Amino acid sequence: MIEPVIDHGDVDRIVDDSGATLPHYDRNSAPQEGARSTYAYTQATSSWVEIDRAALEHNLTAYKNIVTPALFAPVIKGNAYGHGLEVVAQVCQQSSAVDMLCVVSTNEALVLRMLGITKPIFVLSIVLDHLKASIEHDIEVCVYNVATATHLNTIARSLNKKVVVHVKIDTGLSRLGLRVEDAVSCIQELLLLSHLVIKGIFTHLADSECADTSFAHHQLAQFDAVLAALEMRGITIPLRHTSCSAAATAHRPSHHTMVRSGIGIYGLWPSQENRLITQQYHPTFSLKPAMSWKTSIIHVQQVPAHSFIGYDRTHQVQHAATVATIPVGYWDGYDRELSNRGCVLVRGVLAPIIGRVCMNLTMIDVTNLAAQVGDEVTLLGNHEGITADDLARHCNTINYEVVTRINPLLPRVMP
Repeated sequence: MIEPVIDHGDVDRIVDDSGATLPHYDRNSAPQEGARSTYAYTQATSSWVEIDRAALEHNLTAYKNIVTPALFAPVIKGNAYGHGLEVVAQVCQQSSAVDMLCVVSTNEALVLRMLGITKPIFVLSIVLDHLKASIEHDIEVCVYNVATATHLNTIARSLNKKVVVHVKIDTGLSRLGLRVEDAVSCIQELLLLSHLVIKGIFTHLADSECADTSFAHHQLAQFDAVLAALEMRGITIPLRHTSCSAAATAHRPSHHTMVRSGIGIYGLWPSQENRLITQQYHPTFSLKPAMSWKTSIIHVQQVPAHSFIGYDRTHQVQHAATVATIPVGYWDGYDRELSNRGCVLVRGVLAPIIGRVCMNLTMIDVTNLAAQVGDEVTLLGNHEGITADDLARHCNTINYEVVTRINPLLPRVMP
């Protein structure tokens, strides 16, 4: 089992059932100052990711304004979609727009507690490790089968505490969740567990970012049917949540009592269709991309006409050219599909990538740019040609993957 390696100076620690050490958590204490993530080996410093705090705060407020009076729960799983778990979590901790934080696993949840996050934390998917510590640290977790719920109840009883859960219903994604036809009977079983409290019930929409909303409406109808069946039996669950970033702005009926938002809080649209629909429903709503990924030039050379550039000789200059090398490659998360098709920003001008993106190095054409060693280079940012959506089109993928795959060892900074 891999443990998160966290440097907390003199912070008091506790030991959970698996032997992992965790700092003491006090719900009434302020976030720990100076807590920082460290890793098994030295962080790379050849490139860095800058997070625009003002943009992040703008996006949080924009979604909160749309979903009120529902609670608002940003999703910061996957290293906050590549933006840096610690950096984003601290902004959320301090934001009045944020009511709860969502992560993917108990491991991520406990990292947040170790970083001093005191707001409610909900685990969306993976409840495998550190269960005792999670209950001790007031982590809310998902359940989607009776066996897991029973196991959690047993641990909670041994601690003389209640474990707080949200029951997941599979309404059509076929990934995780109780089947609709089994949901009511299973929930009735869970209600018999002495040390388990059902605080929430939720589902996840399969294609709410699409212009065709028929399947999203089908899923919402399935979810509402489960709620109605529970109500008929006198069962009301306080938190009901189905909405993601796309549904938050395009499907008002999905809001229920809480809204989860992931990609949107980082200033990225779930899809172009969702952007257009949102602009129709909410003309003043806007998002601001929060991430810039930067590096600097480490070498500049003149190459004669007809020189080949990079592995496999996939690019040949037709005229004498100035070629710069930057210390970024696919190890860093800069996709090899950007070879000979992507570009970067140098001195305010787009410079094309030439040749293959290598493991740790990439070559760019800076002819006529007067580029020098040490010049800053923007790999991804809020500039036409290098946005997450631009890179996604080059790589035949989605903006989610572009930002999330940036190596977590690269520093995330908030200038």
